[in-house]
Amino acid sequence: MEFDEAVARLDALVQTLEREGDERALALLQLIDAVHRPALALIAAGDLEHPVAHALLAMYDLAPLDDDVLVEEALDEVRPYIHSHGGDIELLSVDDGVVHVRMSGSCDGCAASALTLRRGIETTLRDRYPAFREVVAHEPEGSPLLQIENLRRPLFVDAGRVDEVAPGALRGVVVDGIPVLLANAGGEIYGFRNACAIDGKALDGGRLADTVIVCPWHNCAYDARSGKRLDEPGEPGLAVVPVALRDGVVQTAVNVA
Repeated sequence: MEFDEAVARLDALVQTLEREGDERALALLQLIDAVHRPALALIAAGDLEHPVAHALLAMYDLAPLDDDVLVEEALDEVRPYIHSHGGDIELLSVDDGVVHVRMSGSCDGCAASALTLRRGIETTLRDRYPAFREVVAHEPEGSPLLQIENLRRPLFVDAGRVDEVAPGALRGVVVDGIPVLLANAGGEIYGFRNACAIDGKALDGGRLADTVIVCPWHNCAYDARSGKRLDEPGEPGLAVVPVALRDGVVQTAVNVA
């Protein structure tokens, strides 16, 4: 709708409401004016950082988000996958596009698994944080001995060859008696329990649309990188299975899934 048309229709609506004496509608218009007028005055004066001005801009997705907020939102997408490895990631700082994080967990000592995680983090940061340059991982704090004692290390088992999971494809396999769904999203292979969160039916008959797994039974959608439910964010997602790539072979660790 064009600006002039919107103004004309709004004016006509206000006149109609005034004639009909609809007090609730008129009160709503007054509240909208009370919110917008002081914020617009601040914006016109160039004070965009004032909390009132910033709040109005945020209402319309016009306020630039802090780098830390953008990065944390990106990391939230990959945290379920990292947690499935018995690990965790902490954001330390963001400095001119360089993201400093601290990795901890049972991925330490497993080079292939750590590489898969790191590449997944970098992919997500590039997608969600436009100023991203690189990610720098710092050593975990605390006693290494204490960390190792408290960790449950994944046991990786061969699940098939990498070339059997083509880009943009889903593949169902069984590893140690556990049905596993492999998804190749953007050249990265991710693993999940092959069971829709609704009723446990297998998902390998579904489709992979970019980074979205679509269930063949209910059309529910899951993030192929984290397993999160996308169409119903509050509902359970897919159980993540750790994946590592070694010498052209896909390995999964169903013992921690």
